[in-house]
Amino acid sequence: MDPKNETSPNAADNQMLNPNAENEDLTLPLESIRPRRVSLHKRSASDSLAFVKEPNWLAPSSSAQGRLLGGAAGSSSASHMDPKKLKRLIANRASAQKSRLRRVEYVDKLEKKAEFLEATVSLVSPRVTSERKKRMMLLKENAELKQRIEFYDKLLEKQDAEYKALKEERDLLSFTNLLIQEGI
Repeated sequence: MDPKNETSPNAADNQMLNPNAENEDLTLPLESIRPRRVSLHKRSASDSLAFVKEPNWLAPSSSAQGRLLGGAAGSSSASHMDPKKLKRLIANRASAQKSRLRRVEYVDKLEKKAEFLEATVSLVSPRVTSERKKRMMLLKENAELKQRIEFYDKLLEKQDAEYKALKEERDLLSFTNLLIQEGI
């Protein structure tokens, strides 16, 4: 492997810490730029070496391939690059762009859903408050009715006891009256 294309942790760290250290043109041949490992996705085994000078690796170019290659489409260095690596590089960058677009669409969809749910909450919230007040009034009324039922149950028990006592007294008096009439 060409020593220029090997990644060293120190070189990548230096470039990440100080991206303006080298102010060279982005249209330099790819071989002259040190590669930096770029993680495409979290937990992805498809991390690749991206040949970039700075985080802003898209150079202003009219051709799509030139943009994908960082402005090196017309240079002789692109012709020296392995076609498989070049194809993979282009495919990876296109895939990354699609992924970014899908993420933006997903975030937009979530924002719209959040707005819809917030609108729903604002519409339903007054009704919920009203229903809670009604529920509290019904619970209070229910408690009052239970107290009245308990009061009437006790009153009924008292009247039943009085009724039994009066009935026993009536029976005793009628029995006594019968005995008196028979002369005993």
